[in-house]
Amino acid sequence: MSKSKETKSNKTNSKASKAKEAEKDVVEPIEEDKKSPLALIVTVFAVLAIVFGIGLINNSKKTTDDNIADKVEDATESDITEASSIDFEDAVETELALDLEKASTPRILGNPDAPIKISEHSSFTCGACAAFHKDNFKQIKKDYVDTGKAYIVFDDFPRNSYDVKIGAIARCVPEKSYFKFIQLLFETQRDWLNEDFLPHIKQNAKLTGASSGQINSCLGSDELKENIAKRQEDAHKSFGIKGTPTLVINDSVVLSGLDPYSKIKKTLDAELDKLAE
Repeated sequence: MSKSKETKSNKTNSKASKAKEAEKDVVEPIEEDKKSPLALIVTVFAVLAIVFGIGLINNSKKTTDDNIADKVEDATESDITEASSIDFEDAVETELALDLEKASTPRILGNPDAPIKISEHSSFTCGACAAFHKDNFKQIKKDYVDTGKAYIVFDDFPRNSYDVKIGAIARCVPEKSYFKFIQLLFETQRDWLNEDFLPHIKQNAKLTGASSGQINSCLGSDELKENIAKRQEDAHKSFGIKGTPTLVINDSVVLSGLDPYSKIKKTLDAELDKLAE
């Protein structure tokens, strides 16, 4: 009876031991299964980190390459622009071919077929000439030139090198703007009449449409300046002119541009009456 109980007890213990072993076997895989998702997540994050890192490196490289390309492009465009600007400036400053005969011909205001020719002999640096252009000249233009009764020929009477240089520049101004140009010079004479006069004269010439090349061509022509300087000698020999401003009516009647306008008008009207006879 006792052995039977012991045997039974041993069997029971044996079964219990096997049950525990079995339970252990069941639990361990479950724990392993619990650990597997965590490992998987860590692995995924690690892969993502690597991919993200590679992406950052590539993007940084691309940005750097793009910046370098942009800088090269900007530098190239800047170099081209600067080179073009330099080439343009050189082209503009280059002296152009000069038609000496045309440039040496005195300029005309009005219809050259009008019955009365008024030759004005003036100096650009002459204060009296500036006064004439501010007053009597405008009256003559209004009453005789604009009405077709007369035309004016501006004949340089240079008194110094300033006059010769200004006269040369004026001859390269577009003909249609010539009298507007010289009128502006006379009216602003006090502003530019000094040793540094050339930049002012050149700038005014450019405003009329003359290019730097044209201006330099006239200013650099010794023949043109000699022809302008010679006008003073010719006027003195032909009409006995000694001072400025002097007006010569139809190459015969000589009077001062500073005479009262009433006297100038009387002289012009008398010449018209003579032609009407």
